[in-house]
Amino acid sequence: MFKQRVITALVLAPLALCAVFFLPLPYFAIFISAAFLIGAWEWSLFCGYRKLSSQLLYCSLIALSMLGLYLALPATPYWPVQMDNLSSLMLGLGVLWWLVAVLLVLSFPKSSTSWSQGHLRRALMGWFTLVPAWTAVLLVRSVNYYQDSYTGAWLIFLLLGIVWAADIGGYLVGKPFGKHKLLPAVSPGKTLEGMAGGFAMVLLLVTGVAAYLGWPEQTLTWYLAALLLTLLSVFGDLSESMFKRVAGLKDSGSIFPGHGGILDRIDSLTATAPLYALLLALLGGFA
Repeated sequence: MFKQRVITALVLAPLALCAVFFLPLPYFAIFISAAFLIGAWEWSLFCGYRKLSSQLLYCSLIALSMLGLYLALPATPYWPVQMDNLSSLMLGLGVLWWLVAVLLVLSFPKSSTSWSQGHLRRALMGWFTLVPAWTAVLLVRSVNYYQDSYTGAWLIFLLLGIVWAADIGGYLVGKPFGKHKLLPAVSPGKTLEGMAGGFAMVLLLVTGVAAYLGWPEQTLTWYLAALLLTLLSVFGDLSESMFKRVAGLKDSGSIFPGHGGILDRIDSLTATAPLYALLLALLGGFA
């Protein structure tokens, strides 16, 4: 299993980075839309939809939401990030949803009595998980695109770096040293030691970036933002585990050998992307 995970990661990571850096913006939008729509298909199972027609309908509604937003959102936000009302609304909804999701995770399984039996409620939770995160990734990649097509790519690379560092640090520390369960009712495999390892790896990443750039005066802000995003990435993982537990699923899917489904790979990204985009706007000159 570990060998499969490593091989799959060695294939997926370069593929994702090539898409981020080298796909023209319209094709990048298609790429991430395809990934998130596969995630929507997997989420339909979280909702309890087992009929093909119900799954297709749910994915179609998510796709229509993405298409409408793609046509309505600003094509290329400038740097420092300037956002319109629709962008702010979508990212705000994403952050608000994840505040709710954190509370649901912390109070699980008691909290599940309010939503576990409702297909529509779980479907709406999927919309709030996927669509604002998709919006955030697209907006960040679009930043300053026609002035410097790599600005947004480097910003996404930094977000992926934080998410991946938290995941790698959590695995490297949690697997051999994890003793104290984090939230066993949600995910028996998550430990406090693993979470600490994730934080440590992210701090090392930020330290490396800050040192490379000559310790800018915003370095302390970077550390605080990275720690907040790391904490949220942990809850992104835990939230998906919560939904899988209620749905009776071990993995969200089987598309990636050793890694499960696409939601198993982007759960932390869906949690962190809206807040990351808002932080970029606030710290980069939000108007």
